Formats: sequence, C-alpha cells, structure tokens
Amino acid sequence: MADLLRDRLQSSLGAAYALERELGGGGMSRVFVAEDVALGRRIVVKVLAPSLAEGLSAERFTREVRFAARLQHPNVVPVHAAGSIQPAPAEAGGLPYYTMPFIDGASLRERLSAGPLPLPEAVSLLRDVARALAYAHAQGIVHRDIKPENVLLTGGAAVVADFGIAKALTAAAGGATLTQVGMAVGTPAYMAPEQAAGGDDVDHRADLYAWGIVAWEALAGRHPFAGRTTPLALIGAHLTQVPAPIAEARPDVPLSLATLVSRCLAKAPAERPVDAGELLRALDAIALTPAVPVPVRPARAPGVRTLAVLPMVNTSGDPENEHFSDGLTDELIGALSSVSALRVTGRTSSFALKGRGLGVAEVARTLGVETVLEGSVRRSGDRLKARVQLVAGDGAVLWSEAFDRTLTDVFAVQEEIAQSVVRALEVRWSGDGGPLVRPPTADLIAHDLYLKGRFLFRSGDADAAREAVAHWERAVDRDPSFALPHAALAWTFAVLPIMTDLPAGDFAPSARFHARRALELDDRLAEAHAAMANVSYAADLDVPAAGVHVRRALELDPGSADAHLFYAVWLKGQRHFVRAEAHARRALAIDPLWPNAHFVLGWVLEASGRPAEGVPHLVTAVEMAPAWAFPREALVLAHVRLGRLDDALAECHRAVQIGSRRERGLLAFVHALRGERDAARAIVDAMQTPDELPHAPPCHMAYAYAGLGEVDTAVRWLERAFEVRDPHLNGLGDHLPYDALRGDARFQSLLARLRHEPPSL
Repeated sequence: MADLLRDRLQSSLGAAYALERELGGGGMSRVFVAEDVALGRRIVVKVLAPSLAEGLSAERFTREVRFAARLQHPNVVPVHAAGSIQPAPAEAGGLPYYTMPFIDGASLRERLSAGPLPLPEAVSLLRDVARALAYAHAQGIVHRDIKPENVLLTGGAAVVADFGIAKALTAAAGGATLTQVGMAVGTPAYMAPEQAAGGDDVDHRADLYAWGIVAWEALAGRHPFAGRTTPLALIGAHLTQVPAPIAEARPDVPLSLATLVSRCLAKAPAERPVDAGELLRALDAIALTPAVPVPVRPARAPGVRTLAVLPMVNTSGDPENEHFSDGLTDELIGALSSVSALRVTGRTSSFALKGRGLGVAEVARTLGVETVLEGSVRRSGDRLKARVQLVAGDGAVLWSEAFDRTLTDVFAVQEEIAQSVVRALEVRWSGDGGPLVRPPTADLIAHDLYLKGRFLFRSGDADAAREAVAHWERAVDRDPSFALPHAALAWTFAVLPIMTDLPAGDFAPSARFHARRALELDDRLAEAHAAMANVSYAADLDVPAAGVHVRRALELDPGSADAHLFYAVWLKGQRHFVRAEAHARRALAIDPLWPNAHFVLGWVLEASGRPAEGVPHLVTAVEMAPAWAFPREALVLAHVRLGRLDDALAECHRAVQIGSRRERGLLAFVHALRGERDAARAIVDAMQTPDELPHAPPCHMAYAYAGLGEVDTAVRWLERAFEVRDPHLNGLGDHLPYDALRGDARFQSLLARLRHEPPSL
C-alpha cells in the first residue's frame, strides 16, 4: 500500500520533484521527503490519510492551503503548494497533499526524549512559538493542533509547522463531516476544553491552551496528564481536571512563567491571555529567577541580624485552629520586629511560603535571611503545646524548645520564644528593659476573636472583611479596653469603600470612632496611629493629619512594612517621589513577596515619570495577585506613559473583567486617548443610566471626561467626589488622567482644598 501511494504521489508531482524517502507521519498524514529538482532543495510532502480525506473536497482544500501559504514569518514553516493525487479506479476521489520546506533539525518531541529542557532553552523555544501564534492569529489563522511534533528545532530557533491546515480541512469538509474533521484536527493530548467538547466557538485561545500544555511538558519533561493513556481519558482530563502548578514539577521555574502557564491552561477561554500578543509580551518580561522571587538584599548595618518567622504549623488536626497558629506567628513577628538589631521578614512574605515544604536553606535564600524560626503549635482544650526551633541557613539548629502549658500562658510562651531568639542571635534589644511581648488583653476569648478577625480580613475578600468586623466588634464588646480590634475596625471601615465601591460616608463615622478609641486606649500603639492615618486619608480627606499619624506609626514601629508603604502612597500624592520610592523600597525589603509592595513601588515609579522601571514591579504584582484590579490600573497608566496604547487597552479590559465600576471609567479614558471617542462615550453613557448613576464612581468618571477633553464636566464630577468623599480623590496630585485638568483654576482650587492649603490670592 505504501509503495502504491508513493508511486501515485510521484506521478502526481511529475518530474519537478523526486521522492527520496518516507518520514512517517501520524493519523492525519503520510510524510515524504522529496527533492525540488530545478532548485536543488529538499521539501516535505504531506499526504492526507484516506480515512480523513474521504468526503473532503480536494479543490476546496487546495484553495484554503493556498490562502495559508501567504504566511511568511521566521517562526512559521510556510506552505509551498497543494494538490491532490489522482484517484485509483476503485476510489471516489483523490488524496489531497501539500508541500513545505524540509527543516533540517529535530522536532520538540524528539528533543523531549532527553528530558526537560533547561530554563533558558525552554523560554527561548516557547517565545518562538508564541511569536508564530501572534503572527498567524493576526492574519486570521488558528492552528488548532499545536503539539511537540509540530514544533521543529533548527539553527537555535523553533518553527511551527502546519498552520492553516485545520482551517483547510474544515472548509474542505463542507459541513458534512465536520465532527469527524474536528476530532481529527487536533491531538487529544493538546486539545483545549472547548475543542475537546466539539464546540463551534473554538478560536485563537485554543492555541494558547495548547501552548500551555506544550510549555508544561517542555519544563517538566512529561505531559501534565501523563497517566491518561487513551484519547477519551485525555479529553476527559482537559474538560474536568486542572493540571498541577508547573512549580510542583519544576521548582526552579520563575513565578512569572509559572503563573503564565497556569493562565493559559484555564478551562474558560476568557481566563486565558487575551491573545498571543499578550502571551509574547509576558514572556519578554520574564526574568529567569526561581519560582519565588529572590529579593535584592539591602545593605545591612553592622551588627544587624536577619530572621524569617515561618507560619507555625497547626498540628491540632482542626482547621478551626488555623487562625490561632497564624496569630501566634503574627505576634512573634511583631515582637521580634521591635528589636532594632533584627531585620525580620514581613508577614506576607513568610506566609507566602506556607505549606510549600521548602527546606530551611531554600527559605533563607528566598527571603534573604541568615536564620529561620519555625515550629508547630497544638491547642487542645485549655492546653497549649508548641515546639519551636531557630535554624541557621546552613541547617544548624541554634536553639530549640518544647512547651506544654495552659492556654492562659500563651503570652508568656511568646515572650520566652522571643527572648530565646534574641539571646541565641546575640543581639541587643534597645528597648526600655521591659518584656518583648505585652499582653494586649486579659480576656483570652476577646484575643481569640481578634485573631479570627485578622485571619479572615487577610483573605482580601470584601465578604470576609465584613465577617472580620463582626468578630472584632464582639472582641471589643467583651473587652472595651482592647485597643487592637478598635484599630483593626478603623482600618477596615476606611478601606471598605475602596473594596466594595460603596459610599465612603456609610463607613466614615464608624472608622473615626474606632480610630479615636484605639488612640485613647493606647497612644503608643503603632497600629492605632496607622489606622488613624488611613481614616484621615481615605475617609476624612485630611491629608496633613494622615501624614502626622503615619510618621508617628513609623517612629513607634520602624519595621512596619504597612506603615512604610502607606507613607510611600502619602508622599506620592504630594509628589515627593524620591522619598516615596525610598519608603516603598523599604517596605519591599521587609516584605519581598508582598504584592502590594511591588504594586506601590511600580505605581510610584510610574507617577514619577519612570514607567519603564515601574512595569516589572506592576507585572509582578499582577502575577502574584491576578484577581486584584489596582495593579492592573497602574499598569494601564504605565503603558499610556510609554505610548503603548494597545497594551493599555488590553490590560484595561482585564481590569474591567475582575474589577468594578471604576475600571470602566479608566477604560473610557484609554479609548478617548486612542481617538475612539464613540467607544468612550458609550461607556460613560452606560455608567449614567438611571440604575447606574447613583453608584457612578466620581473620580473615575472624571478620568473619562478628562480623556475626552471635556474639562467642565470632569471638574463637576470631581466636585461631586468631594460631596461623597470619594477616597480616590487622593490621586488628584499625581494621577496621569488628571494631567489635562491641571491648567484649570477650579481643579487647582480642589487640589488646595484636599491639601488644606489656603486659597491662592
């Protein structure tokens, strides 16, 4: 049969080509190498399998392949020609074939037989495939069969073969055998869920899913669903199962690359990158660093030791006690941070490693510290059992101890641990000679309620924040002199309008009450001053008072990443960009894996006119917290400053998908900058329908009208923002969308009002 097919193919090709040998093929085709006699070059001829060719129109197939032959790109294997083998007497029709250049090199499938690729080679190869996809998709061609067999390696680059063949097969089927063709075009191991389901809505994002599978396989050396050996099992896995994070199979994969692969493997096409262009830009931004970013080590003062406190492991077997073990960790971080001769890694970075099973050496390297405090805690009835050890980066145990006490001794246990760490590290504490741990309340139930509330609030979810409020309110009901829950309530009521887009006036009275109460109870509590700073800034729009309180918070707790970051935001709003950058970098040094620190630093750099320096930090924040809209908003503005309006629009659409009403105002602003006034106008009109108008975000409506050049309307929206105390007003001083308004006297008057400045004469 193979000899007969070869003879018929040679006859159809004529004297222009001389067949040399058969390379093999797959279910779709037989593959031959031939010589182009006139030009002295080798080509590949692919002949469709008879089972696939049955019922296809060879004429339509040839016409579509000629359309695909227009693709000319360094990472695309072009199609040269198409035709059909004349049918044998017993056959109803001929067998279509197409030709392409012979690529002197191995396929990615062959390369993977040696195991996973080194990171630089993998990223380079994956970038080449993304380039091919971006180019072809822009020409309206979706591959639908991206797999290692179709990725060929030659001359240090990767090229992708068989672009346009899927479309040609579908067109040639004429609808009669579309289901058969749909199953044949595409390999079950690399099919996107919507493709595997046989849907009609398969678009370019199916190629991004297949790219994700290929990336996973190239990095891990095996397919993510390697245990599924039948086509049906593979299709079922694509439809119902999420591949494990690539970092589990390949720990040295950078966080940015691991996140990108996971995004491409999302079941819903809308959750994948918008297009291959975005995929390519994300790949271009990847630095080949380990999966958890390694922070830049700040210069350390002589005699200062560095320490990370890992989350205490809850060994009670009851997840309801998780807040207690986390709370114990939090309080130890706070106590040890008060020692000036210690630099203690911030909470977010320590908790980012929770449950990852990293060894002490890797933790120390990742967080840039010399020593690690780790342990376990068990709360059962009225008993507290803990085992804690201080370990050097080389694994040497510097101190360890086990505790078996009553629960009422919880603060005493914390004090013993903290004092033991200070002694073991041989550092001096410059405090007043008192204890490192001061019991914040005598009511252990109130303390437990406070810990539960903090545990909930740190999930970042608005509903969890409301539940946290309920716990804190119960805590202050039990102990009205307990200052910490008052400070937590003040902070939360100040940020809830930002988290929910509800009117700030609904929460401002409660925020003020609890901030004042916390300060009355303990005016040396850094958390109380930080809370009052936030209330002054976000709820009262009292910029000077916010500055006073955040500076006091830093005096009381110089190691507070939260206070440094808030001060950076405050300084940014006053256009003190150099100092703002310094405090943002200080927060990042304390808490290097904190998305908010990367966001604020990137935001400061964007606002100061250095957007290119800010983009990597903003991208990192997006990768760390993909469901958080704020870093995306700042990334939009950075792209605008850099003149990348296409990138700004794409990022803005993603922000709208995960954000709230305010992101639509930013989207209108970007459309206006692009000259798409009708699109911008449609957005602002939709935001002012009778149902929407009461909730329209004033500052972001001002963004939109500023972009449209309608200064009067933009200023009126800002005046409305003052009426409802929109917390986003604090961006008046430096936000890019307001640049078009800065020459207006009314705008300058509003800015002076925000800063409590006397009117200009």
